[in-house]
Amino acid sequence: MITASTCRNRPAGEYAVGPTLWGASARRLLHVFFLLIAFACQANATETLTLWHGYRGAERAAFEELIQQYNRSQGAVQVKALAVPFGGYADKLSAALPRGQGPDLFVFAHDRLGGWASAGHTVAPIDRHVSERLLRRFPPNLIDAMTFGGDLYGLPFAFKSPALILNADLVRAAPATTDELVAEALRHTDRSSGRFGLAYSYTEPFFHGALMNSFGRGPFDRGGNLDLDSDANIQSMEMLAHWVRDDRILPEEPTSTLVTSLFNQGRAAMVISGPWMLGEIAPGMNYRVVPLPVNSENGRPLAPWVAVEGLFLSPWTSNPAAAVGVMEFLTRRDSAEKMGIEGGQLPANVSAFEHPLLATDDTAMAFRRQLEVAVPIPNLPAMTLVWVPLENTLKKVVKGAAQPEAEMRQLQRQLSIDLARLERSRARGESPAQMPVWLWLIPFALALLALGAWRRYRHQLAAGWRSNRTAYLYLMPAMLGMLVLVFFPLLYGLLLSFTDTTVFNEHAPLWSRFVGLDNYTAILGDFHLWRGQGGERSLDFDNFYWTLLITILWTASNVTVAVGLGLVLALALYRPIFGRTWFRLILILPWAIPNYITALVWKGMFHPQFGAINQGLQALGLAPVAWFDSIGASFFTGVVTNVWLSIPFMMVVILGGLQSIPRELYEVAKVEGAGRWFQFRSITLPLLKPVLIPAVILSVVWTFNMFNVIYLVSDGAPAGANDILITKAFRIGFEKYQYAYAAAYSMVILLLLFCYAMWQMRMSRTLEMAR
Repeated sequence: MITASTCRNRPAGEYAVGPTLWGASARRLLHVFFLLIAFACQANATETLTLWHGYRGAERAAFEELIQQYNRSQGAVQVKALAVPFGGYADKLSAALPRGQGPDLFVFAHDRLGGWASAGHTVAPIDRHVSERLLRRFPPNLIDAMTFGGDLYGLPFAFKSPALILNADLVRAAPATTDELVAEALRHTDRSSGRFGLAYSYTEPFFHGALMNSFGRGPFDRGGNLDLDSDANIQSMEMLAHWVRDDRILPEEPTSTLVTSLFNQGRAAMVISGPWMLGEIAPGMNYRVVPLPVNSENGRPLAPWVAVEGLFLSPWTSNPAAAVGVMEFLTRRDSAEKMGIEGGQLPANVSAFEHPLLATDDTAMAFRRQLEVAVPIPNLPAMTLVWVPLENTLKKVVKGAAQPEAEMRQLQRQLSIDLARLERSRARGESPAQMPVWLWLIPFALALLALGAWRRYRHQLAAGWRSNRTAYLYLMPAMLGMLVLVFFPLLYGLLLSFTDTTVFNEHAPLWSRFVGLDNYTAILGDFHLWRGQGGERSLDFDNFYWTLLITILWTASNVTVAVGLGLVLALALYRPIFGRTWFRLILILPWAIPNYITALVWKGMFHPQFGAINQGLQALGLAPVAWFDSIGASFFTGVVTNVWLSIPFMMVVILGGLQSIPRELYEVAKVEGAGRWFQFRSITLPLLKPVLIPAVILSVVWTFNMFNVIYLVSDGAPAGANDILITKAFRIGFEKYQYAYAAAYSMVILLLLFCYAMWQMRMSRTLEMAR
């Protein structure tokens, strides 16, 4: 028993053990508590900025190391870098930023700047946050690329432009003029063996910009107005056509893949490409890069378009000054040197090229010299409308299907109409508008309709729910999916079709964009199948009724041929022939391969110069065919590809139907003396109708909307003449940026298919009654 006396007789240290331990623990807890508060205060004091980029490989590693260096250099602002997949990068920015989400700053090409700035809520000007000293880091043409409407919206970070890449084993001296370029190319061109002196994607406007800018100012005049039909642009077209059709120094229908392949195989002495090609050049290839030559006709250098990767500021960032400080760090000379040496970039801060490792790099310095005359891609909103139509015009001119002057005038007229439509939508979106009273009535009307339906059918619904609750629960996920993925987009597209929504006003209130039936009137009321006057008169391939005609011919020819060949193959494989199982397996394979892969394979086989089909024709002594130069030949390529994809489905369906026909019917017919044709007409075909009719209905709907084959094989060539309704709607929405007009086009397509389905059901009932 412990008493007071025993406690008093203990040593002082032993007596104080309990209170001392508890006091030390309390002090430690208080210390940890205050540390947590300090960390929390520091976290609150440290601001985090999000930066999006699309870099990969060495560029990403060098860029993210720079971000880490910045974060270590100070503690007030921390940057979080996020690498976004490049394929969906632009869409993510367009979806996030206008809604107040997304990054604080981002890296992207400058050519979309005008559209972003005009639409608003996507990028913010940085003029008041930068100094003249900071801007002196960059060449004036790169600063111009980041400027729109007199405001600076970002800082240049890197640049990419085409230059002339030589096979050093074939070309000893770089051509100084275009005449020398052609002469050198002629020495190395042997079309019979597939060798060319010069190769580049000359039908792509980005590469044709070098010729356009050497003759004049490109697609726009000094005031930013569309000027495609200027004498300078026509002269650039004529020079290109002369190289292709008269000098014949360029391959037909070039793509970047083809150009790289020819160069790596030593079959292209010179190519025009950019730094993106260098990583694809075969190891051991002896090459060098030099600036493009001078135009012999006027003494001006070929001035390619340069794409500038810029650092842009979000309008929603809470600390724009800090974000611009990050830009300043990333564009310093030491940062630019790191990106140039370790990341393989061409830095916009050109002082980095003074570093010994870059100054002695002949390839990097060649692109640096090319920058002196390069012209930034116009960042005007109208430029987005120029790319695809100009590419179609280039294709027609180089193939001799159109004259440069007439075609450029027609292109000027058409794009002026499209631009006027976009400008009208912008003006309507900017004008103040109040929500009309009748629009408020729609929700109330829908609510009253739903209430009336509920009061009328509530007993039936309740009884059905009680008796079939399990079935409804199983169906509910599917119905929710249909509601979100089918019915809601369908309803939104229907509402959109009654507006004039474009890229310029998509963020304006919906009621301010309402135009009623104007889109439907423009689509269905356009009976002008011809455009132009006199010698420039030609079919208008953008006309709805022309596209509808092509769509009907496309659907009818594909379904007819696919059903016919599928029936023949099914009848052949129904018989007990040798290797029947293997033949069935082989014929089903085209159906198992994704259709876009099959489409790309067929596109390669139809290439006029290197395709397997033309090479086979030449081996048989026949002339090669320019498959995509005429409407008929281009239409044929699509039919062949689509029939190849459709036959397996038809064959399997018909084969299943044949196996369900009783054999006894054929045996009785043979006893009666019926021949094979009579058996087919009287037994096989009637008993196949129950499987043929649904298969034909499905095939018609699939073929009517077969986007991949048209887009990937012929791309609607020539000049959109072979576009079907679904590809035309795509081009209106995503090449002309007229979203509401494309929605109305889609609603017309839906209506046509609905009418076909009603007609087909009526015909089926009539046939059933007749039978």
